[in-house]
Amino acid sequence: MTVKQRQVLYIHGFDPRGAGHYHRLYCSQSAQQAAVNGLNITVSRRHRRAVHSHHWQLHTTQTRTNYCYLGWDDLVRRNWSKGWRQIMSDLYVVILAYLASGNIVTFARASHRQMIAGFYPVLYLLLGAGASAALSVFVTSWLPLPALPDTVQYVLAWLIGISCFCLCMQALKTLGDRLAVFWLLRIYAFSAKWAVNQIPHVNERTERFADDIIKAIQNPDNDEVVIIAHSVGTMMVVPALARALAALPDGSAFANQRVVLITLGQCIPLLSFQPGAHDFRAALEQLGQDSRLLWLDYTAPTDGACFPLLDPVTSCGLTRVAQAGPRLLSPRFFTLYHPARYKKLRRAWYSMHFLYLMATDKPGPYDFFAFTAGPRTIAHQVEEPS
Repeated sequence: MTVKQRQVLYIHGFDPRGAGHYHRLYCSQSAQQAAVNGLNITVSRRHRRAVHSHHWQLHTTQTRTNYCYLGWDDLVRRNWSKGWRQIMSDLYVVILAYLASGNIVTFARASHRQMIAGFYPVLYLLLGAGASAALSVFVTSWLPLPALPDTVQYVLAWLIGISCFCLCMQALKTLGDRLAVFWLLRIYAFSAKWAVNQIPHVNERTERFADDIIKAIQNPDNDEVVIIAHSVGTMMVVPALARALAALPDGSAFANQRVVLITLGQCIPLLSFQPGAHDFRAALEQLGQDSRLLWLDYTAPTDGACFPLLDPVTSCGLTRVAQAGPRLLSPRFFTLYHPARYKKLRRAWYSMHFLYLMATDKPGPYDFFAFTAGPRTIAHQVEEPS
């Protein structure tokens, strides 16, 4: 079946960058991908239709796609700790929710890479702060001071030590930003807070997303409706889509796998494994038992910021029916890039987490741009890859 009109609804990850960034990314990467898949996509200008949604159109010779960016970057910015006070507050939340609670054992069983990623920011901060303090003491004790009264020397030594410590901590923060240490810390803290309803407005935002999804599915002009969520956005999509499906009992709108959910680099267990996330797990189980939905879950074993090839439904003790739930797939990035380039990408773990949205060197079954703008339905692309 040729898709004449497709509706894509895209939910981004824990990223403070807004719709403009993702529009530019799609424009540049789709142009590069054209040399690989022969799909020449014309991307329109971006238009803002609501506080949380931006739209642009994708045109090919056969297919028109309405691309809707469902934004929650404003919520990300509110939870994007910048100063040391906020960072240490996030560290405290992470230590309590993951380490002191023993929950880290559950994550370790699910993914050793995630356990390492979880310890990474904690160890970085604790060891960095300890090293900064030790260096400050060393400098203070080593640096010769002028002959002054004891009280003055004592105060001067303290001022030098504190100044040295502050400089070291600033260097630690600069390096941490470059290494995306605090990005991971923010995500873990955000997930822990969400589980106990400490993230204001997140439920209202997922309800708005649900309304947009319902409208897209109910529009008979849409031959295909594709909901795509990336990274922490895979957590946002679960309650939104569950609410939308509950409001659409009629199965005819889902015939021929017309409605597709694609989760990319999912980190759903960060929330579903939390003891207090009862409502979230109920929504997740609902998705795992709705056979009307075609759910494709793409994760790469080389992506250190996801739970690769782990069933997000059954991994937290929920049940799914035989013909429902996610199909666990790998994009097999190593087959999509030239070996020399892929070797460099492997070393840039932050970039690896965004490869799902990027152009590739070679054609393959995974093609983000064919999924969003190609003439064939996604069901046919997955069953009969080009």
